Amino acid sequence: MKVNKPILMLPSIGVIFAGIMLCISPFMGIFAYRSLGTITGIIFLLLFTMVGIWEVSLFRAIGGAQVGEWPGIVKTLAVAMLLRLVILLSMRDVMLVLNLVALGIEGGTLLIIYINRQAFMPTEEEIQATTRRFSQASVKTVAKCPKCSAEVEAGWILCPDCGTRLPRFCAECGTEIKEDEQVCSNCGMRLEVPTSLIDMVDTLRKTAEMGDAAPETRSARYARLGEGLLKIGRLEEAIEAFRTAIHYTQFDRKRTNFMVKMAVVMANKGLVDEAEKLLDAAQQMDPEDVAGARKVREGLYQNSASPA
Repeated sequence: MKVNKPILMLPSIGVIFAGIMLCISPFMGIFAYRSLGTITGIIFLLLFTMVGIWEVSLFRAIGGAQVGEWPGIVKTLAVAMLLRLVILLSMRDVMLVLNLVALGIEGGTLLIIYINRQAFMPTEEEIQATTRRFSQASVKTVAKCPKCSAEVEAGWILCPDCGTRLPRFCAECGTEIKEDEQVCSNCGMRLEVPTSLIDMVDTLRKTAEMGDAAPETRSARYARLGEGLLKIGRLEEAIEAFRTAIHYTQFDRKRTNFMVKMAVVMANKGLVDEAEKLLDAAQQMDPEDVAGARKVREGLYQNSASPA
């Protein structure tokens, strides 16, 4: 287990003790103090054992400051503390003292985890390194998006800037790949999204779902997640990510920028009416049209007017 912060080792050991006490306490309440009835005792025994094992398992997540585990650690400790307050009513003598000590450990662990919560989040350098770490793909794409001319990379399915589906070619024989093909029609090579791209999106998702950041930070993280989802072709999830980014930001210009991106993705999915409504709302919110809603709207009309 890699220890990122030595201060986290003490609470990581403490939760082992607290979890064991949670498992033992119902036994003592049933057989030693006889403060729990048979049926109640059995229910407590099952529930407390499950949560106690769950709490002990936090040892590695806390000591290793595992990225993305902070919310789960807090929830587990909160449940454990609530159950411990219940079982305290049935404890006496040494077991009462030991459970009070365990409760103090859990409270102290929550405090330490909150103070050091940044240790459970990927750094900007790690996120950027993950983004850059693309393995060789079985599909080649064009160097620039044919619609907006943004630079794109191998393995991307959609342009992260405008949502346009990118022309793809088999890396083995150069045959152009059709939209729904999973195997090259010419050489038979199986076409898969690179694992590195999937890992990148998973990292962006964990970062976005961290609930302790300021609203504007969360908005930016969800926007980056939306762009990552576009790269691997998950349009529905990308739309939801941009919608969440809109929810967290307080700035109209950022909202309109995200709304225009959502509209382009919707248009690429064939949801032209929904895209048009979103662009109308963006123009009303930002009359100066910094986000370019008018230009995208004109593109919708041109596409609908062109012959099939």
